[in-house]
Amino acid sequence: PDVPLAAADRNTRSVSNLALERAVDYAKAFDSFALIVVHRERVQIEWYADYWQAERLTQSQSMHKTLVALAAGIAIDEGAIAGVDVPIGTYITEWADDPRGRITLRQLLVMSSGLRRYGFTFNPFAGESSFRFLNTGDRIGVLLATPLEWTPGTRYEYNDVNAALVGLVVERATGRRYADYLQEKIWQPMGGASAAVWLDRDDGFAMTACCMLAPAMDWARIGILVKNRGRVGATQIVPADWVEAMTAPNELNPAFGYFTWLAENETLEKSQVVDRDASEEAFLDPNLIMLRGYGGQRVYISRAYDLVIVRLGPFSGYQPLKPGWQDTYLFNGLVRGLRSAE
Repeated sequence: PDVPLAAADRNTRSVSNLALERAVDYAKAFDSFALIVVHRERVQIEWYADYWQAERLTQSQSMHKTLVALAAGIAIDEGAIAGVDVPIGTYITEWADDPRGRITLRQLLVMSSGLRRYGFTFNPFAGESSFRFLNTGDRIGVLLATPLEWTPGTRYEYNDVNAALVGLVVERATGRRYADYLQEKIWQPMGGASAAVWLDRDDGFAMTACCMLAPAMDWARIGILVKNRGRVGATQIVPADWVEAMTAPNELNPAFGYFTWLAENETLEKSQVVDRDASEEAFLDPNLIMLRGYGGQRVYISRAYDLVIVRLGPFSGYQPLKPGWQDTYLFNGLVRGLRSAE
């Protein structure tokens, strides 16, 4: 069931109206579809562009990766997956006697599998391209053909193949279709609305590296779930220790947990983290957690300020996000707008 979140009105908001208005202006300036601000689990503002609607499904891009990590944690807790350090060949039996089968689930989750990364291109004729990986009618076949290029666990390299493989492990280990498992274990318990995953063909394999289709408010619900360490209301949906592991920095990239981004990125090369301008200030919460997707799809999650912010916008094309976007602007502006009297 779609369970509405409690909402504040203009006179009872715990974030100043001026800060919210500035955030909406920023969202408009970057052609956003939706902006939602939730403080202390009360919706401060729910804004949509004139051509958008609350119930419209929005493509998440890589924010979906965080969802498949949550699903993997539930499968581990239920005993379907033996643990985070299990070799994936245990479940991907085609690799049982292959060096790729020795890659662990943890190495996939921290982007250190050693598998080839398909380059980004819209050219459908490029032999080893993300276009073919995304649009094939047999995505499992493409995954299983991906060669190993370097030693797993030795470095960080962002790779959609890793998240797709985690989805395959979840399906194989649980014996359930990914969409059904996600619906039963996360979406329905958290009170989400109708949503959809992208299949490679009718009744086929779900793309778990990107492209979850869901209303904007459900990303706020996911943000609340992560903020509360897997709990929504009185219901523990995802084990708290798993969410803690997901949101802890790993040694290969302190700005990354398990398919989840962290604000602790000041010492990293720009190519490893977000596209940050030199003039951009640091996040006011150094422990900020983020879901990130191409085109500026964002969920900002702050336990320190009990704050969740969702921004969604154009998600396709070479440059769907206008130049000048600063990841810290919305979050820091809204933190500064928290009412001192609360």
